[in-house]
Amino acid sequence: MKLWRFLNMGDSRRDLAVNLAKTLAILIMALAVSLCLSDVLHIGNQSIIMVFLLGVLFSSVTTASSAYGMIGSVISLILFNYFFTEPRFTFVIASTSDLILLIFFMVTAVVSGMVTARLQTQMGLTRENEETAQTLYRLALGFLTTDGEKNLADVGVDCVRQNTGFQSQVCLRGEEADTAFGTAYQDFDIQASEGTMGTLRVFTGGRTLSGRDCMILNAIATQLGIALYREKLRVEQENIRLAMEREQQRSTLLRSVAHDLRSPLTALYGTGSLLADRYDTLSDQERREMAANMSEEILWLINLIENILNMTRINENRLLLHKDRESLDDLVSEAVQHTKRLMQGRRFTLKLPEEVVILPADGKLIVQVLINLLENAVKHTPDEATIFLGAAVKDKRLEVCVTDTGAGVPEEQKEHIFDRFVMGNSSIADGSRGLGLGLAICRAIVEAHSGTIRVEDNPPHGARFVFELPLEDELA
Repeated sequence: MKLWRFLNMGDSRRDLAVNLAKTLAILIMALAVSLCLSDVLHIGNQSIIMVFLLGVLFSSVTTASSAYGMIGSVISLILFNYFFTEPRFTFVIASTSDLILLIFFMVTAVVSGMVTARLQTQMGLTRENEETAQTLYRLALGFLTTDGEKNLADVGVDCVRQNTGFQSQVCLRGEEADTAFGTAYQDFDIQASEGTMGTLRVFTGGRTLSGRDCMILNAIATQLGIALYREKLRVEQENIRLAMEREQQRSTLLRSVAHDLRSPLTALYGTGSLLADRYDTLSDQERREMAANMSEEILWLINLIENILNMTRINENRLLLHKDRESLDDLVSEAVQHTKRLMQGRRFTLKLPEEVVILPADGKLIVQVLINLLENAVKHTPDEATIFLGAAVKDKRLEVCVTDTGAGVPEEQKEHIFDRFVMGNSSIADGSRGLGLGLAICRAIVEAHSGTIRVEDNPPHGARFVFELPLEDELA
């Protein structure tokens, strides 16, 4: 009975039967080989007993238990005594040398079996530790490549299900867990450097967690805490970055507005004062030129204010489209008329489709896009330069391009040319007239119309700004 309890400590009844069958099968094979060696080849007992010793070692290896090695040693001793010691086929030991041989065999077999079983156990533990290390590595890698609290919680739930088979729920601070998977559960605290960030609730279904399950669940809770804390730091860092960027943009906008308003207002004040003081002494031509200059400055101020208002609406997601059936000819005509004075001194050419093109668009905003592109071309081209405005219909899309023969856009700036506060070769709009908002507004308006805008080179020199708009859309 004690032997049965000793064998049954680590094995189930089925495993016990299988291991006993393995041990008996190995010993029977050892007996068969020994009989052949003794009766056919007439090998001595000192060599034959080594066959039984190998059988004991094999039984210890295949069963991974020293208990079966000791059982094999006793059975091997009995078999060797019965079949090979004189007198044969009895349990009597007539020779002292045979008795000493059996004693040494018994000691050697027991010690060898125990050592072999212990090595097998150590190898099993090594494999288990390796599997555990790989599992922990996969857990850490899964959390490392995930961001967002909800996504991290989903990864934690998946890790619990894949590695333990249990259902679970991640309850962060302020959240309440439900009982969708039952009322039998065990909680694991999700710890971080700032304290407890939540709870990993594992629904056990009344089953007891093994040591390995507890270790894995604790590891998942720990990795989840690290990942959640890292996510919190990332969100805080992103908020700080956005706040700093907004503050920088606001400072840039205020500085640029103050800079750009000063010049036209000073010019308007000087021209107005000159007209008031010397009106009677000025000729009609001089008065017309002054009035034209004042008109140009006022027009520039209107466009500046319109761009600032549009960018404000874009930043606040309040850029609403009021689409209607608009004629391309009317839109282009209004934009050209608006920038007519700016074009003086430059060769301007226009090419539109011969047929009437009707597109669903917010006419006021599309005119603003054309004005901004034309003003941008004038701003970055020298006198006597050529500016071209053309349009064509391709695959139910309207393609409009504004081409100039100026210095062009450097390759490294093409990627950021449509960002806010970017002006030609200057990264901040504080060195020349303009806020650097025109192209950013163009992109926002075109994309709001489900279109695209890009910049290209215009060989041999110059730039080509192209935007495309769909010709089929529902009226807003």
